[in-house]
Amino acid sequence: MLVHDFHLDEQAEDDIIWKHATASTAYKAQFLGLTLSPMDHMVWKAWAPPKVKFFAWLALQDRIWTANRLEKRGWPNCGPCPLCKREQETGIHLFVKCRYTLRLWRSIIEKLGLTHMDTSDWQLEVTVTEWWQKRTDDRNPHRHAMASHTMLVSWTIWNERNARVFRQKSAPPPVLLTNILEDAKLWVTVDARKLGNIILYE
Repeated sequence: MLVHDFHLDEQAEDDIIWKHATASTAYKAQFLGLTLSPMDHMVWKAWAPPKVKFFAWLALQDRIWTANRLEKRGWPNCGPCPLCKREQETGIHLFVKCRYTLRLWRSIIEKLGLTHMDTSDWQLEVTVTEWWQKRTDDRNPHRHAMASHTMLVSWTIWNERNARVFRQKSAPPPVLLTNILEDAKLWVTVDARKLGNIILYE
């Protein structure tokens, strides 16, 4: 259309029209090229109390104060893993590879019927993040439930570790299993509705 063929209607009110841009497209443009963090579905989009989410965020970055990190700084530490007393305590050992931890996870898997979880290859895991991502994979229809569940179990393991290190108190895996199931039910009643999809009510 040529400009000289265009006639303005002096009686009509002016409108601003920009058909190719909207508030929505402007908002989406802010995120172009954004790299998504795996923390999103592993921690932040799942339900857990804020202190547990913060703990999980630290654990996934290998930033919790396990013996290996304390030793690197020359600080006092517990040395061997307080749960199995066999290997140096690291994040991947404490949450994934420890004999005590594996016994706990196997009892949880059996109790809840989580047949898709197989601990046989966990000894091959290199980082907590890689292991955690497999529990909360996008292809898993219960990924948010599994994210909440993984946070709860890891938090319970960390608290058991601290009870042994700082208070010289210990509990066997069956006691932790009972505590985890009770806490999971409490989380579901508060707001972790998706967690209810994998928790058995007795």
